[in-house]
Amino acid sequence: MNDDFSGADLSADLIAGVYAAARRWPQRPAITAPGRKTPWRKAPGRTISYAQLVEGIEATATALRSEGFGAGERMLFSVRPGPDAFVLALGAVRAGGSIVFIDPGIGPALFRDRAELAAPRWAASESLLYALSSKGPLRPLARRRGLLLPDYGALDMRHFYSGPWLPGVPRGARPVKELSGHVRGGGRTHGGPLPVPDPAPHQEAVIIFTSGTTGHPKGVVHTRGSLGAGFGQLTRRCTFAAGDRIHSEQLMMGLPALIAGAHWTMPAYGFSAHIDPLRLATELGPLPGKYDGATHLFLVPSQLAPILDAVEAGTVVLPSTLRTVMLGAAPVLAPFLERAMRLLPGVDFKLIYGMTELLPIAIADGAEKLAFASGAEAELTAPDGSGEGDFLGAPLPAVRIRVAEDHELLAGGPNMCRGYLGKPDMFEHATGDLVRLDHGGPDGSVRLVMIGRKKDMIIRGKTNIYPALYEPLIGKVRGVAEAVLVGVPDGIGDEAVWLAVVPSPREDPGKVRARLLRELPRLIDESALPDRIETMHELPVSGRHRKTDRAKLREDFAALAAASKQAGTRA
Repeated sequence: MNDDFSGADLSADLIAGVYAAARRWPQRPAITAPGRKTPWRKAPGRTISYAQLVEGIEATATALRSEGFGAGERMLFSVRPGPDAFVLALGAVRAGGSIVFIDPGIGPALFRDRAELAAPRWAASESLLYALSSKGPLRPLARRRGLLLPDYGALDMRHFYSGPWLPGVPRGARPVKELSGHVRGGGRTHGGPLPVPDPAPHQEAVIIFTSGTTGHPKGVVHTRGSLGAGFGQLTRRCTFAAGDRIHSEQLMMGLPALIAGAHWTMPAYGFSAHIDPLRLATELGPLPGKYDGATHLFLVPSQLAPILDAVEAGTVVLPSTLRTVMLGAAPVLAPFLERAMRLLPGVDFKLIYGMTELLPIAIADGAEKLAFASGAEAELTAPDGSGEGDFLGAPLPAVRIRVAEDHELLAGGPNMCRGYLGKPDMFEHATGDLVRLDHGGPDGSVRLVMIGRKKDMIIRGKTNIYPALYEPLIGKVRGVAEAVLVGVPDGIGDEAVWLAVVPSPREDPGKVRARLLRELPRLIDESALPDRIETMHELPVSGRHRKTDRAKLREDFAALAAASKQAGTRA
């Protein structure tokens, strides 16, 4: 177990960290949201300073308290990223309450179960969401786009809405901008010293629902202290500093930037909440107002892929200010990383490993991972020198780890959540990841190598196959951009192993498939060889982080197998 907490701020507090940065750099830009198009108008972008951020938080907290929102209260939060959204979120926490994130697109039944468990008495939502979910003229538009939304306006809560009033906004709802005064411009508005809030590290701050079927929702409860500690750990390895500009729509990246005194800029979005990667790439350059280009960028691998294609084609040029690209939320295969580092020379890649319950656990440098994948450094390879598995890097200083007998990683630390909503407090998190410890790195540290996922295990005959152990090796085959192994039920209680492959740009799928059939027997165990290889233009993804949807792959492949069997029977 790693019990070294030296360098960790155990008294960290999310609100205190943001306020400390504002007292130090009151006039510096804190948050910039670009202009965006909506069905009714084009909204201009705007920047608020650190002083304005804190003054907005204070005004919002005061207004909320005057209406009865305070300690122990929860606010259902469904507002897309922007200065007003984060002033409201932090104002609610400053008032003593917490915010509850529930994706409205999960379907009415699961939404209802999650909302009943969290029991928020307040709701903050975009006016468009009210309009799309009500029985008004815009509901058919949502249906045509495949959105089955709960009726937000019918929720028995006190409502605040963001954006212009639209049909469906419930009677008595207040505009979000009224809470903070909707401060504009770059200077101080009220004058005088900025407040120094009392630390409250144990206060519930955020509830995030991550998984669970209907009737069994699973909400992760983070405190002001656990979030502050996690953001501090991120800053240690991702080198945020005052004067930097971090471009991301992710709360878990923007808040560490604010605590460090950096400038957080947000991508534009339109009708959809999903970010267009190519449009995002054009936003990295200098901004109006003499703001320099972005220095840090956070993406998931599926967002970086089209940007790399455009860079290689010469249609996108990233600014010279960009020095760090952070990748997270999904595995990063070595060939993909190698291509990224080749196309973006001089950019430092940080690969973040963590989860909603405990973020981050480890952060690996891109060069470290490639060295491990190639076996170039003996201390980074497996005992047999093979370099098998997915290299995650060394646990961060505040994180303590333990490996169970079945190789599952158990972890804890000050950045761990309090626990799951309605459950006892958590003292250690069972990650579900199977790992190996590599000892004797260049600095004598222990490094984590993932060898599989408990729930992703494929059972074929008497063999347990862990996809994460083999997917990085398959990714080394020339012409493979992405590779995913899934188990497909064969109807007799066993599973067939199917390999989904996305060929690299300009590679012939047939030749890539033939190359895999030829080379895989020399790369992976015979017991793990796929029964079938399917080349695909792209892998299905799901969720806000656009992770590979393995369940959808299994479902699609099962249908394909059934169709093939039926066709064979007819023949």
